[in-house]
Amino acid sequence: MRAWLWAGVLIVLAAAVGMACGGGGGGDGKAEPTPDRPTLEAWLTEIQLKTEDLPSGFGDPDESFVDNEQAATNDPEGPTKALQRLESWGRLLGDDATFLVTDPLGTFQKGGTALILSSVSIFADEQGAIEAMQWGRDLLANPAEAATLIPNVSDLKGGPISYPTVGDETVASEFTGKTQPAGVQIKIDFTADIVAIRNGKGVAYIAVGAIGGAKPGPEVEQLIRILDERLGRVLS
Repeated sequence: MRAWLWAGVLIVLAAAVGMACGGGGGGDGKAEPTPDRPTLEAWLTEIQLKTEDLPSGFGDPDESFVDNEQAATNDPEGPTKALQRLESWGRLLGDDATFLVTDPLGTFQKGGTALILSSVSIFADEQGAIEAMQWGRDLLANPAEAATLIPNVSDLKGGPISYPTVGDETVASEFTGKTQPAGVQIKIDFTADIVAIRNGKGVAYIAVGAIGGAKPGPEVEQLIRILDERLGRVLS
């Protein structure tokens, strides 16, 4: 069951790749010392969601720090162009955490949130984070483009949704669709909410996938507000 749960919400990751990878550039001419890798890792660890932040029923995350080369690997523009973009925009380091529900079969039968992905990136300056948000905003507004990035996804619909402003700016989208991963005999309906925020020179997003006829619930806003508070506290 774990395999099709991953596949069922992969469209979330594809649609949100701009938030996961994007970073900004430009700058205002006021260079600040670049934090070293241990400092960045400590900041990201403090900001990132923990299992205790989530609703009950989720296991420990699959978590890793993501440098620019790793972030560029699955970028819709290709790794070479993506790496150039990330480096010129000033993305310093990111952290991705994926939480999977511990009872996937029961979640499918009763309906509910099956997966939560949380991604945090730190940039060299605030202008970089602004440009990252815009890049992701453009991608999220085009579900047809997002659908081409993931195999076995059909009937993808959705796009930007109204959402409370959190942090300095907020981007939110909701998608519905079907997926039929290789080796699975049925098509699985899913609903995926993606909410990205910027707070200063930090960008965070969560991608929440629900199955079994359910939609992501109030945990979406609760979790994004936790990330916003931590971004402001750690990066200020």
